[in-house]
Amino acid sequence: MMVHLFVLICLWHLVGVFADTDAVQSVSVLEGDSVALESGFTEMVDDDLILWKFGAENTLIAQINVLADSIIVYDNALAGRFRERLKLDDQTGSLTITNIRTTDSGVYQLHTSSVRKRFNLTVNACLPVPVISSNSSSLSRSSKREYLNITDLCQKCADLHVHCCDTVEAVIRLVVTALMGVAATIAVVLLVNDVRSTRGSELKGQTDLKS
Repeated sequence: MMVHLFVLICLWHLVGVFADTDAVQSVSVLEGDSVALESGFTEMVDDDLILWKFGAENTLIAQINVLADSIIVYDNALAGRFRERLKLDDQTGSLTITNIRTTDSGVYQLHTSSVRKRFNLTVNACLPVPVISSNSSSLSRSSKREYLNITDLCQKCADLHVHCCDTVEAVIRLVVTALMGVAATIAVVLLVNDVRSTRGSELKGQTDLKS
């Protein structure tokens, strides 16, 4: 009975390991950021040996030996690709990759005595920043030219308006002057007629007296 129970426990353990192995967690991050691959542990036990591997070759990049109280990061692995960019949490065994690069994309595996996990990490490259300043400068210059053209046009219209006003004012002055001249002429004519009429009356009176 004890043997059967032991076999069942072993089978359950293997099924759990294979189930975890088949499950792949997809992680997406932007280039230059940091990403944490969570082990799922709240704490580690004394017999835990945590291994982090990367890529198709399952290259060992970091490990924690709880019993030996040691944390090792393999900076020289893969030609130093992860040099000074890997950090291990000594409480949970989670792996953090800082200053992430597009070359860090791939499959990361967590191996312990009881759990295996796989993470499919995708690092998205930063999009190139559009040269807005150049276009804006061109647009600004274009807009400025248009503005200047409109200003010149407005100035021309304003000048034209002033000239028109000057012309109208001059015409009005000429009309007023002409009217004043006509009025003066009429006044002179009336005055002359009045003088003639007065003289005519005087001469007639003198003739009547002589008679």
